[in-house]
Amino acid sequence: GYEFDMTSKYAYDLKSQIEKNVPSARDIDISREKDRPELKVIVDKEKASKLGLTSATISTYVHNRVNGMNAGLLKEDGDEYYILVRLKEENRNSLSLINDLSIPTTMGRVKLSEIAKVEEYWAPPEIERKSRQRMLTMKVTPYNTSLGELAVEVQKIIDKSEMPVGCTVMLSGAYEDQQESFADMGMLLALIIFLVYVVMASQFESLAKPFMIMMAVPFAISGTIIALLVTNTYLDMIGVLGVIMLVGIVVKNGIVLVDYIDLMRDRGYELNEAIALSGQSRLRPVLMTAATTVLGMIPMTLSRAEGSEMWVSMGIVVIGGLCVSTLVTLIIVPVLYGIMSRHGERDLQKEVRGQFIFMDIDVNKDEIAGPNTKPVKGSVRRGEGGFSDEDEPVRIG
Repeated sequence: GYEFDMTSKYAYDLKSQIEKNVPSARDIDISREKDRPELKVIVDKEKASKLGLTSATISTYVHNRVNGMNAGLLKEDGDEYYILVRLKEENRNSLSLINDLSIPTTMGRVKLSEIAKVEEYWAPPEIERKSRQRMLTMKVTPYNTSLGELAVEVQKIIDKSEMPVGCTVMLSGAYEDQQESFADMGMLLALIIFLVYVVMASQFESLAKPFMIMMAVPFAISGTIIALLVTNTYLDMIGVLGVIMLVGIVVKNGIVLVDYIDLMRDRGYELNEAIALSGQSRLRPVLMTAATTVLGMIPMTLSRAEGSEMWVSMGIVVIGGLCVSTLVTLIIVPVLYGIMSRHGERDLQKEVRGQFIFMDIDVNKDEIAGPNTKPVKGSVRRGEGGFSDEDEPVRIG
């Protein structure tokens, strides 16, 4: 806001409300210090010009007499001291003494009160600006809570407060940086999923099998959302890193299961039998991976030491997502494998049958080796993959 008095009053009122209603907010600090007295010298330019003075000359003269001027540098015993020259305290501590300051001109000395009007007013020591707009900053430090939770609580206080006309309030600083980073981390997560898919596709030499494995990732993310809602925890940057870590664990479990199914099929097992054997064999490694990770995250999640709130969201994200994704990996991935494999086999059989041209064949006696062989009519219909029920199959050669 533009008005100093209005914005300062609102800021201090807001500070008191936050201190009263948000126990997780500590070290609340307002950047604008309390106003201090200043002197405003209003120069009569017409009178000053007749005496050969300018506003800048008068301002510099008054400033040097009241605040002092640097007159040089004093060196003593290896130390350096600046020499500041100004009037004594008793000669500059009142408005009347300032008005009586004698200013040299081309026509002799004149009092300041004869060519200018001196006024005293209160103003902030510094004026902050952003985009050429006056502003002040309130800093709040989270205590035993995450940055996102604190921002939500502070925003509630702001919404309930009576904001003066012409004044705007924005949450910025570390919270603003966090929101901007979320977009970057989202793009990074999408890129990671794509690269993982490409690597698995090249490894399995299939586009369908990586898709089966990646189907567990959305369920893992849904598990993180449920865990955050149940624990009333807000997702922060550390939590997003936990999501990225979770993707790697989920994909690893899926690869272990699908790769073993492929191994069993290569050894000659039927599809259903291979899926059942892989489930029995890989159940323990998958559960052990999930259990060790979850147990490792529990101390991080339950810790209440100083600074531990920074890591709580990561623990909750990994625990919630891994619990859901483990069940999905053991159930949904084998089911998808079976469905897509059967569909692929049917398509392959249809394609193979379509490559043959079937026709009716009359076999003569002279064409069959052996004098006692009887002519038999063999008939094969295109697309049926075998002989008719009424005909006897004959090998010709």
